[in-house]
Amino acid sequence: MNKTIATVLLCIPLIASPGCLFGGHSKVRREGTYVAASTMDQIRPGKTTKSWVRAVVGEPTERVRIDPAHELWKYAYTETKDSSGYVFLIFSGSDTKKTDNNVFIEFDGEVVSRTWRG
Repeated sequence: MNKTIATVLLCIPLIASPGCLFGGHSKVRREGTYVAASTMDQIRPGKTTKSWVRAVVGEPTERVRIDPAHELWKYAYTETKDSSGYVFLIFSGSDTKKTDNNVFIEFDGEVVSRTWRG
């Protein structure tokens, strides 16, 4: 009986300090030309110009001429998420997830006609 009480009393400090029992972290890296959602929100079809897009976002990864008046710009990037976590003396693990992403901006002449992620 005394051993059980002693074990419980020794475990109370561990239970009371959750910062020591479990934890983890996550890190995101992007390679290529990442276009933030806040930047995409500023691009207005019918109003935003090629020169503005080039100045704010940069040169596209790829350009495709659809016809003489229409052009498609593609911005490609790879997003890598590294995550790890642990539960003290029970479990430890990590995960890496890599995804390829694209942002497309279509122009009608010198003005944006539409944008999308794909």
